[in-house]
Amino acid sequence: MPIAEDFQSIYAKNWEIYFSQCDPTGKMKLTEMANLFQLTASEHAIKGGLGFFDLQKSNQSWVMNRLRIEIDELPSWTDFVEVKTWIEVLKGAKSIRDFTIERNGKKLIGASSLWAVFNTEKRRPDILQLDSSHIQRFPDLKPTKVENSILNTAFEPTEIIHYKIQFSDLDIVRHANNTKYLEWCLNTIDPEIILEHRVKAIDMNFLKELSLHDEIEIQKSESEKLIQFKIVKDQQINFVCRLELK
Repeated sequence: MPIAEDFQSIYAKNWEIYFSQCDPTGKMKLTEMANLFQLTASEHAIKGGLGFFDLQKSNQSWVMNRLRIEIDELPSWTDFVEVKTWIEVLKGAKSIRDFTIERNGKKLIGASSLWAVFNTEKRRPDILQLDSSHIQRFPDLKPTKVENSILNTAFEPTEIIHYKIQFSDLDIVRHANNTKYLEWCLNTIDPEIILEHRVKAIDMNFLKELSLHDEIEIQKSESEKLIQFKIVKDQQINFVCRLELK
C-alpha cells in the first residue's frame, strides 16, 4: 500500500479496554497488553508503507525478536488509553520499535521491542527490500528504564510443564504468535501473582519459531522477586522470558 497521507513517524492510537481483555480484577490482561503493542505497530507499519502486504511482495514479514515491558499501572475495563509507537532504529534486517500506553496523559506502561525482517519462504532473517527513508528515527526517545536485551538461559528449572502447539496458537504467517508464548508461561504461575498485579516488568526473547503440533517443555525457575522461563523443543531453546515482581 502507498504511504498514507496522514502518516506520522510517531503514531498514536486510541483504544477502549473491553471486558474480554480483562482479568477477574477488571485490569487488562498482560497478554492483551502485549497484543495492543502488536496491533498498534501493525497499523503504523501499514500507514508507513511497510505493512504485512507490502513486505509480502518480497516474501517478507516482520517478526518480534525481543520485548521489554515496564508496568507502572494496568488499564481497567472501560478505560480509554492512547498507545504511542515510534521507531528508534531501522537498518538492514532489524528495527527497534518503542511504545507507551497512556491514560489521560499519564504514562502507565513503556515497552521497547526488537523486530527482524523474516523471509517467509526461506524461513530466516532477510534484509528489508522496501525504502524506509521517510520514517524518522528517534534514538534518544526511550520508553523504558532498561532496554530490551538478551536474556540469560543458564538457569536450572524447578518445574517442567509439557505442551503441544494448538491450531488456535497460530497467526497469519503460520507460526505461534508471540503473545501465545507469554500466555503459556503465565498459565503456569500462581494466579495470585496476576490477581495482586505483582508483575512490574516482562522481558521476552523469541529465538526460534514454533509450528502446529510441536511438542515443547516450559521450563520454569521461581524466586521471591523473579520468575524465569525457557521454552524448549528437541533440546533447543525457542523462547526465554523473565518476570520481575514487586
